[in-house]
Amino acid sequence: MSSNRSLTRRNFLVGASTLLALPILGAVPDICARRQRSCIIIGSGLSGLGAAYHLSRAGWHVTILEARDRVGGRVFSRHMGGENLVCEMGAEWVGNEHERVRALCKSLGIGLQRHQFQNERLLQNGHVSAPGKLETRFTPQGRAAWETFTKKFHSYSLEQQKWMDRFDWWTWLRNIGMPEQDIRLRDLSDSTDFGETIRDLGAFVGANEYISTAASPTDWMDMKMIGGNARLPQELAHRIGREHIHLNTPVHEIKQGRGLVSVRSGEKVWKADAVICTAPTRSLTQIHFDPPLPSAQFNAANQLQYGRIVKTAVLYDERFWKQDDFSLVTDTSSHYIFHATQNQKGKQGILTSYATGDKADVLASQDETRRMKIVAQELAPVDERTPQLARAVTSIPWQRDRWTQGAYAIYKPGQWFTLRPILSRPHGKVLFAGEHLADWQGFMEGAAETGEAAANALLGK
Repeated sequence: MSSNRSLTRRNFLVGASTLLALPILGAVPDICARRQRSCIIIGSGLSGLGAAYHLSRAGWHVTILEARDRVGGRVFSRHMGGENLVCEMGAEWVGNEHERVRALCKSLGIGLQRHQFQNERLLQNGHVSAPGKLETRFTPQGRAAWETFTKKFHSYSLEQQKWMDRFDWWTWLRNIGMPEQDIRLRDLSDSTDFGETIRDLGAFVGANEYISTAASPTDWMDMKMIGGNARLPQELAHRIGREHIHLNTPVHEIKQGRGLVSVRSGEKVWKADAVICTAPTRSLTQIHFDPPLPSAQFNAANQLQYGRIVKTAVLYDERFWKQDDFSLVTDTSSHYIFHATQNQKGKQGILTSYATGDKADVLASQDETRRMKIVAQELAPVDERTPQLARAVTSIPWQRDRWTQGAYAIYKPGQWFTLRPILSRPHGKVLFAGEHLADWQGFMEGAAETGEAAANALLGK
């Protein structure tokens, strides 16, 4: 198969998700025949809340069980300083093409504002470059190798894509003729999109991200929600009804029998016609299933890893970076730094460090005060006053989060065409959703889409 449609991860997933929904459809007439239709949803991130909102509007009774003490999952806003500036400790951006999230925001009265970075600076070996596109910094040999490969990739058949997926992205770039200095630049930049070094990323996943989806010059970093992205899960929870959401309720068992599904948390048990499980795979493998998950599905969940990411937001007394769209890729622990308070009024401002992989583990080993000092000091080549201007910090090392043990899923070599389809399969009356299964993987859009798709499967749509 060599049509253009076969070339993109997103088109691959659209076809796969339709096929993978079919096994559950046999159960829909039985569920829909019940006068009181009900669903238990595990997780109150955007995937779970999106599913619950969709079902509740269709007349279903929904119950949401959430292990955390808040709704939102990996969507988490914080406010800093006397000017009440907002920054995101979890999911950051809404892309221009993120139709589901944009529609939700519009229907719920949540405004969006521009938050883009057209060009970024490079801090390497203590020197700061002028703003520019990544590809302009490649050697002539690197640019030529990239352009030649780009043309070939568009004609790859499905079998060629699967063969390519056996390699890591670093090795593939080396094999197509890119010099190591160019690959190091790609690693600095690309790892901010995937949460790990490109040595751990499947080559097909990397190529597809930057070739098949090259229509977005901003990498879908286009907008944020006015007042913080956490407004979306909060508003969804309000519309669903807080009485239907049980916080501090980790799920321990999912049991199916006699046409119903029972879910246990400690000594409490809930029963319903169906379950939508949006738990990340690290939490999923801690749930006891009766009947058990197929071994292939359990093993797939056990193998899928999540990117190590530390987000460190530092409040500065002055916006010394001047440009509202300031962003900087560095070879230091801070890794990627961007202006988090675009279009927010105030003298103070927030720069967020987005560190991945081994760099994230270095920062995670420090307390918040030391993280602030490290990030501020590493910005000294931009402005030597940064250590003195740093006023406050808030930070989250997602790899140390109890429930996700990482920020979002990363598909390693050989996993894209194998693990993801297995993880998507319904297990009896239990359906699965979450960003790790998503078309828009790693984005709020992906979480919302998979939750709604699971709800639609129950509704027979």
